[in-house]
Amino acid sequence: MAWTETQPGLWQRPIGENESMIKMIGDAGQASGKDVWSISATACFTASVDPKPLTQALRDGWAALRFLHPSIATTADGDTLHYHVPDAQQLTQWLDETFTVLHGEWSVDNILSTLPPRRLACCYYLEHSKEVVLHFSHWRTDGIGAFHLLGALFSATVEHLRDDPHQLPWGRETVRLVPSVEHALKLPTTPTESVNIAAKTYSNTVGHAKDALGIPLRPTEATEASRLPTFCFPADQTTQLLLACSQRGIRFESALHASVTAAAYSLAGPAMAASEHQHHTSTLRHSLRPHLPAPYDGVAGAAGLYTAGYFVKVPASQSWLDNARYYEAEYAKGATPDLLCSRRQYALEMKAIMSRVATAPPPSPPPSGLDMSWVPGAQDLVGTMYADSRDGRFVRVDKVGISVDVLSRHVYVFAWMFNGEIQCRLAFNRAFYDDGFADAVLELVAQQLKSNLLGESQVV
Repeated sequence: MAWTETQPGLWQRPIGENESMIKMIGDAGQASGKDVWSISATACFTASVDPKPLTQALRDGWAALRFLHPSIATTADGDTLHYHVPDAQQLTQWLDETFTVLHGEWSVDNILSTLPPRRLACCYYLEHSKEVVLHFSHWRTDGIGAFHLLGALFSATVEHLRDDPHQLPWGRETVRLVPSVEHALKLPTTPTESVNIAAKTYSNTVGHAKDALGIPLRPTEATEASRLPTFCFPADQTTQLLLACSQRGIRFESALHASVTAAAYSLAGPAMAASEHQHHTSTLRHSLRPHLPAPYDGVAGAAGLYTAGYFVKVPASQSWLDNARYYEAEYAKGATPDLLCSRRQYALEMKAIMSRVATAPPPSPPPSGLDMSWVPGAQDLVGTMYADSRDGRFVRVDKVGISVDVLSRHVYVFAWMFNGEIQCRLAFNRAFYDDGFADAVLELVAQQLKSNLLGESQVV
């Protein structure tokens, strides 16, 4: 169902089934002070915005972003999403609630794990380190959308540097409220037999988690974040890795996926790695954005959840190259007609599965594992330079990053390419793992990539 104005200035639509499913996961962490899988998109930048203070410029840019992408200001109440067209006072209240300036020696390294659940999308500006964090509940968007919004923020910031008054499009922004993926794809509310079969095929992959390779439990005390465990391949090495992938007929995410799998077996120890009975389970993700109608297939759909995933497994007996080729075949499928048509019914089935799991006794040992997510095209979603051609004022983006909040014992390698460099960041719960463990995981993944693609045996 599309957005409808139910009273003057109030727009509503039902929450989509996929949004509801992901919100159910996020809300499960409330008792622990977490919004599970909430997304943080980060950037370190340099700016020349005089005479306007940079803090004011970013706040003005964030205000403009609300009108460009109004879905960042929606709220969820049960099964309904709400959007209120603000007056000047309400816009100021929204800015006061969602735009936060952090003074002192804060950095992205030590803030991400401290961000509390918020009912609205938020922007944090770290004044000392010149960094910005956009924080979203995952039901609002995905990794591609988060990077889109990061780029849109910098673009809006530069556009609002001039001193002349800028007319915000009051009330006209509602045409840009995004639809649910089910509405965008025009999925029927009553599933056909073929839709039910497709949905069951994907929901049944949850079974791959049974007896899957986990991460050995290590007694550890909860630690505070002092830095973000990140591994960066310099530009020359990134070029070599991409060339090696091309020569082998695989995309980089397939090689990364195989390297994460190999790292998982290394973490499990020699005995487990030698076992032919322990499989590794991970998530295969596809963006649905290329299949959406215009304009939602581009930046206009930034503030929407348009992604899909299912579990895949590989046995311990397969080589790195075998696994890379298997993952390549899965990635090459893209979002198939079965994947697309099953999105509504799949989400309903997954919610039913999660409801049953929530009332069952907790498994022993608790589930864990090493997984990954590659965000394609980051360098196309966030520009490196945003400039005002009339007076030369600019924002230059030096680094970007992405991560999620994790409640479980699972560990996730997030990777993207920006400014010609591939970067990997580890998302994990510090109640179970520390920075030393995180560094070891990233080094294992990097070593697998370099040894299998470049013939190098050691991490530099």
